Amino acid sequence: MMTHRMKFWLFGGLTLAAVIAAGTLFGRMLPATGGSDQPFRVYPVVLALYAAVLGVAWLWWKRTDDLQQQGQLISWYWGGSCGALAMLAYLMTFLGRTSDITLGAFYMVMAQVVGFVAVWLIWVVRGRGHAE
Repeated sequence: MMTHRMKFWLFGGLTLAAVIAAGTLFGRMLPATGGSDQPFRVYPVVLALYAAVLGVAWLWWKRTDDLQQQGQLISWYWGGSCGALAMLAYLMTFLGRTSDITLGAFYMVMAQVVGFVAVWLIWVVRGRGHAE
């Protein structure tokens, strides 16, 4: 019988393996420059691979306790937000506001903001955001 700790490490390893496998597939499926020749066929496959990776990550997440989950959430929120904004400031300063890489980074930050707002609104609608 597997202990809780063994399951935690097993699903953590499976998540890492899924990320590496998806990255390898992306490297083979997607061109390094330019877009795909068939974006409407490739995009759903890419999204399905991301969904599979998130599914494996969810199995790991369910094996973590509340304290570990809070540490992950706080680290990703504050660390990810500060790191992304610091990189965006660096790119704008050294490469210019309209360089391709700066615009790509800006779009990524905007996608993160949209994702945050969408999940936060769902959280509020479900009644979890009301103060006592």
